[in-house]
Amino acid sequence: MNERRSSLGGNLRARSFGFTLVEVCVAMAIGLLILGVAVMGMSGVRSEAVLKKMAARIETEARESLLQAVMEQRTVQVNLNDSLGDSHGRLQVKRYGDAKFRNPTRGEVWEFSPTGVCEPVEVRVSNEVGVIELGFDPLTGCAVRKSVIVNS
Repeated sequence: MNERRSSLGGNLRARSFGFTLVEVCVAMAIGLLILGVAVMGMSGVRSEAVLKKMAARIETEARESLLQAVMEQRTVQVNLNDSLGDSHGRLQVKRYGDAKFRNPTRGEVWEFSPTGVCEPVEVRVSNEVGVIELGFDPLTGCAVRKSVIVNS
């Protein structure tokens, strides 16, 4: 009799410990699924960060231009096509009296007066992830209205 008895009274057989091929495949499939979800989430985060960076750059440009106009006592113009546009997003404007947002025309500028007033302009920045709309106060040059719409 080569069988040994366990302390619980059962027979011990030679058993190899480890994982079956099915268990390994299921674990790998779950791991790849989690990795895929994480990668998809990160790409959306990156595009959203680019969108927010563009909006922040527009806000900074407006404040700096207004400050420059007051300090130097001269009119400062910001070209809406060259200065604020970006290859990672689309810029649209809505001036006072415009019914909807539109692409800026060639050579269109945003003026900042030496008296500390700028044109009331609304700016929309968009890419595949979402849209940010900024409404600027003519007295401060700061974004007083900010709307963020993220696509699901």
